Amino acid sequence: MTALLLISLFVIFSALGLPLAFCMGITATAGLLFSGFGSPAVAAQRIFAGMNSYALLALPLFLLAGNILVAGGVINRLVVFADLLVGRVRGGLAQVNVLSNLMMAGVSGSATADTAALGSVMVPMMSARGYAPTFAAALTTSAGIVAPILPPSLIMVIYAIPTRISIGALFLAGVVPALLMSAAFMAYVRYACRHHPLSEKRESAQGLARATIHALPVLMAPVLLVGGIRGGVFTATEAAAVLVAYALALTMVLHRSLKLSELVGILHDSALTTASIMLMIGTSSIFAWYLAIEDVPQATRALLDAATDNRYVFLLIVNVFLLLVGCVLDTVPAILIFVPILQPAAVAFGIDPVHFAIIVIVNLMVGVNTPPIGTNLLVISGIAGLRVGSVTRALLPFYAVKVAALMVITYVPFISLWLPRYLGFGP
Repeated sequence: MTALLLISLFVIFSALGLPLAFCMGITATAGLLFSGFGSPAVAAQRIFAGMNSYALLALPLFLLAGNILVAGGVINRLVVFADLLVGRVRGGLAQVNVLSNLMMAGVSGSATADTAALGSVMVPMMSARGYAPTFAAALTTSAGIVAPILPPSLIMVIYAIPTRISIGALFLAGVVPALLMSAAFMAYVRYACRHHPLSEKRESAQGLARATIHALPVLMAPVLLVGGIRGGVFTATEAAAVLVAYALALTMVLHRSLKLSELVGILHDSALTTASIMLMIGTSSIFAWYLAIEDVPQATRALLDAATDNRYVFLLIVNVFLLLVGCVLDTVPAILIFVPILQPAAVAFGIDPVHFAIIVIVNLMVGVNTPPIGTNLLVISGIAGLRVGSVTRALLPFYAVKVAALMVITYVPFISLWLPRYLGFGP
């Protein structure tokens, strides 16, 4: 009863617009005090313990590396390279959009960063070439969801904290699903743009070689990370520091596209983002601890056991639930609140934790494009100067593509587990 009352309090605080970090912290602390399980000092210690993790060192570093690469102008290099690869086919610029998002995902790790950075470039460019602005916006924000699925992924780093899953295993598990989703978008674009006129622009072999040389150092970043982790050269946490050094070398030494004076602003923005995420991680730790004390995970497992004893039905229930959660809750708090509850139930049903992690992340990535809270939907609408409703209508066929890809990823574990197992992560 106490847990129910305090969860209701959490919902009220959220509805009033209180930041979720404070909603979780206040609710959990009040619950501990009311039930006699703790004191303000214990609550403070638990919040600090939630943030005191070696693996979390990777979070600010991956975030910083992505911001450096974006500020250093890697977007234009990737767009030019993608245009030379697929720009000549029917609907070529739309295919360039998908491919550019995929390549950006390998360096940014953030769906919102990809959407904001590429949206400002691709939406005006596609509109100028005859594509509907709403279609361009919907495609950009849809293709951007592969960023947290492909390494390096900030969301995977956060996911690994409460579950204690290897970050390296999560990184590898996301590669094939990310490629699958991008291929699904490109297949839909091929169909949707089947009547779009072909581009008459042609590029010389020298131009293609030049664009490849310019883009190759950026494209090598995820290869460097995965290869280094798999080869035992560095851990996933140390890989974040390596990526920062690599990003600085590319932007300040090789390309000279980033000035030292600009680095101060990048550090400032990265620190603010890191601070807000860390506070949320800390308060979610005490929130999850309080829920465990009140036996909420066990009650949830009992409820699921009563609903079904079939793992496939369980996965369907989880998918529907997370798709709904993604509509009203941002990715980070959704992971920190619900994963400690759902992950033990998934393991009890015999589902591999790494596979389940990819299912959760893909579900919540669909949510970032879904009203009313969809972060990427709001970002792309603001950048394109379009109404959210107009972009949402253009997104409808993309939702079908994403859900279809999600179902394949959910019910074919091989897609997520093949690469990490082949490279020695897991049984």
